[in-house]
Amino acid sequence: MAAKRPSARAIALTVAIFILGGAVGVLGTYLAGHMNDGHRRQRIVDRLTTQLQLTPDQQKKVESILEDGHKRITAIYRQSQDQARPQYDAVHTDIRTRIRAVLTPGQQPKFDDFLKRLDAERKAREQQPPRRNR
Repeated sequence: MAAKRPSARAIALTVAIFILGGAVGVLGTYLAGHMNDGHRRQRIVDRLTTQLQLTPDQQKKVESILEDGHKRITAIYRQSQDQARPQYDAVHTDIRTRIRAVLTPGQQPKFDDFLKRLDAERKAREQQPPRRNR
């Protein structure tokens, strides 16, 4: 018995479905990344607010500083990783300096403790093997 060959229309439809699926996947990944970034920034502001008793004005300023820093870091990471690391570190230092300027002298030592814990968490994450998609 001879097998039927798929029609050109069936092939085109199959290709279109794969392309559409890929586009939806890319869009979903992009949106999820941006939602996670916003959530991560809000968690940092919440933690600082709790630990340093930030005023509402300080919260707004810290949120703005973190948003600006995120935009700058995103632009840097579009470059190659070797070129990006020193710039990334410089932006992180600038973010921390600007946040420190918003804080009172009593809040600054608590901020230093917060940064030590944050750096330890980041270092632990960087030492973990990369997660593989399942």
